[in-house]
Amino acid sequence: MPLQISLRHLLLFQLMVLGAFGQDWSVKYTQTRKCALKGSTVYMSSDYRYPSHLEVVKRFWAINPAKNVEPVDLTTDPEYSGRTEYFEGGNKLFYLKLMNVTERDEHMYCIRITTNIESQRYLFYPGVTLNVTGQFLESPERVSEGNTTRLTCWTTCPLPDRPTYIWYKNGRCVDRNDKETNVLSLRPTRIEDTGSYSCAVRGYEGLPSPAVVLSVRYSPKNISVSISPSGEIVEGSSVTLTCSCNANPPADEYSWFKQKQFLGKGKDYTISNISSEDGGEYKCKTSNAEGQRYSSSVMLNVVVGPTMVHHAVIAIIVSCTIIFFAVSMVFLRRKKMCCWSQDRTAKQENIYSNMAVQTPTNSAPLSNTGPVYQDENQYASIAHHDDGSSASASGAFEEVQYASVQHRRDKVVKKALEEENVPYASVSFNRSPRPAEMLDDPSVIYSTVK
Repeated sequence: MPLQISLRHLLLFQLMVLGAFGQDWSVKYTQTRKCALKGSTVYMSSDYRYPSHLEVVKRFWAINPAKNVEPVDLTTDPEYSGRTEYFEGGNKLFYLKLMNVTERDEHMYCIRITTNIESQRYLFYPGVTLNVTGQFLESPERVSEGNTTRLTCWTTCPLPDRPTYIWYKNGRCVDRNDKETNVLSLRPTRIEDTGSYSCAVRGYEGLPSPAVVLSVRYSPKNISVSISPSGEIVEGSSVTLTCSCNANPPADEYSWFKQKQFLGKGKDYTISNISSEDGGEYKCKTSNAEGQRYSSSVMLNVVVGPTMVHHAVIAIIVSCTIIFFAVSMVFLRRKKMCCWSQDRTAKQENIYSNMAVQTPTNSAPLSNTGPVYQDENQYASIAHHDDGSSASASGAFEEVQYASVQHRRDKVVKKALEEENVPYASVSFNRSPRPAEMLDDPSVIYSTVK
């Protein structure tokens, strides 16, 4: 009995859809299955017909119709309110516009029509099945330099109208020479292809797929060896060699060689108490899962350290240098003194040549009435000699003395001298004539007379 009722209800439902209760009832959905991107806007439409004697009171879209349950208008459903719109297009198409779809919107959507006759209400079943999909980017688990890498953009359901795709690397559009398919090929793969990739359907650029980071693996590159400390390496010191490189994944093994002789493993190689025998060419080998490579050879030059002989030679050189400078200073000082003495003698000779000595031949006393003062300074040369002595053949003075000589004069002359402010006077001495050879006395006295 229950089985007969179920078959009866099913037959009744089919007759309703096919318009068995009126030849004018009919419905045709534009699509019975719909695939939409998450976050996009979906349009569903249906062409329906009803008997002309009926009047349509209300039409709306409902989801997941159930028997003996009155469908709910989507515009009044809290989950759909504000995201749905109805409108009528050409050819009597009744549209549903559903915005910002999510996975929760995956249902069957049907049209419900009510008329002015209570018994003439129809639900057109089956309706449109909606599937919501996101965009996903698939990449190989291992990407190596030199190989071909394919990135695939895919969805969980087929999008309509054969969509085209846009690819992004680090947020910037990738220039492509091939068709805008859902596959991006990198051939050959380069280290520069490392980055963050995403894809999007053209027309839905604002709904890209989640980004996938592409890390290109490669064997060690730019291998170099550094020596510490740098500069001259002295015998007996300690030296460390360091091997560096770029690799992805990082190098996990380092090996050291001197020429072709294996020395050891490790990123650093230290030589303590180095000797001249340790000098030579060194290189390192680095390796990772992608391969291995050698560095260029570096030359290690070891200089013999200073010995006792070297220290003695350095001490002798320093001592000779100090003695040389000391002798040079003494020589220069004596030369300077000699030049100063010669210059002083020349000045004295110049003074002697400019002296005026008055020695009148008569023995008459000096007159006190004449002007005995002069405006300029005068120096007198006074020569003394002992009896029986003779002047030196060279005529050089052995001793020069200066004296201040003051003579008494009468008051008139003295007053005149004071008024004229003449500090020096020419003094003349009367001497009896003497032989010329007696005038060159070695003792000379200069006097300044006021």
